[in-house]
Amino acid sequence: MAGILPLVCLIFSLGTSVVYSGSHTLRFHVTKLTAPYPGFPDYMLLAYVDDLRFARYNNELNRCEFWIPALGALNERITKQKNYTHNFKISHHQKTKLLTDLYNKTSGKDAIHVYQTKSACVMHEDGTISAYQEVAFNGKELIAYDYQMGTFIPTTPEAQVAAQVWNEDYAKIEKVFLENFCTHRLSWYLPALASHLEKLVPPKVKVSISESDSGAELHCRVYGFYPRDVEVKWIKNGRDEIHSEEAAQILPNPDGTYQIRVSVGVTPEGGATYSCHVEHSSLEKTLVVPFEYNNRSILYIIIPICGALLLLMIGLGLFLFKKGKKDPNGSYQSGSTETDIEN
Repeated sequence: MAGILPLVCLIFSLGTSVVYSGSHTLRFHVTKLTAPYPGFPDYMLLAYVDDLRFARYNNELNRCEFWIPALGALNERITKQKNYTHNFKISHHQKTKLLTDLYNKTSGKDAIHVYQTKSACVMHEDGTISAYQEVAFNGKELIAYDYQMGTFIPTTPEAQVAAQVWNEDYAKIEKVFLENFCTHRLSWYLPALASHLEKLVPPKVKVSISESDSGAELHCRVYGFYPRDVEVKWIKNGRDEIHSEEAAQILPNPDGTYQIRVSVGVTPEGGATYSCHVEHSSLEKTLVVPFEYNNRSILYIIIPICGALLLLMIGLGLFLFKKGKKDPNGSYQSGSTETDIEN
């Protein structure tokens, strides 16, 4: 049962955010559990405009809770569409039950399953609309909704039956939701969220190093910035970009800002300089944060060099030692003879 925790969190990384210049996106993330689990509501919906999380709904609250005070005035208008929201919740319950039955999954406190969706509508700058929806069950993506065709498309062979049933029962409803309900809500929210969507929060940057037997890694942690888009890279000697071997993820903070960490492996070189370069819409120019070796980092470079020199000296001493001559008394002398010394 403990495995449910990462599954519930998966909804935040399911699929990729669609970002268009001059456009806006309204997204709904839904998580439905087949049975109660301590600390988690069995139905939860999170709402985002672009990358701004502004509201949530769950069974415990039995209402929509706004994190942006300016949206409180919309409560009356939202209440008028309560029946639609209720039907939206029922459809998720029915879809969850269908998937549970199709996969012969038992339900109850000892067998909890997770149904997740991410639905979004996009209003483009030219006035056109696009939309998408992705569905996952127990952490595995199964179905995607094709807005242009108006049909559910299975992304795995075992989801074909579910997609066929949903096309018969929900395809038309889904298109109405994405074209009308979603876009209408977005047009309501945009004026109230304008100041929040246009805010610019500059990033903070911290650089550090971690050392191991296999080498060293430089880390550039960029945090507390908004909006989400950011570019972070390591530069060597002011001109050469060092590519990271691992993909860096931009993660959300509880306060609505974002963070990212970019790490690169380096080989200590005398005289080499390293700096983290950050580009963000809140900055007038690229922010350059140099990595400065502290005492520990300096030792990390000096110790191997000193060790190599010490080994060289020991090797040279042994070489000279073996070349020496051993006199009859058992002592060692160099290649010169006593006669040479007396002369």
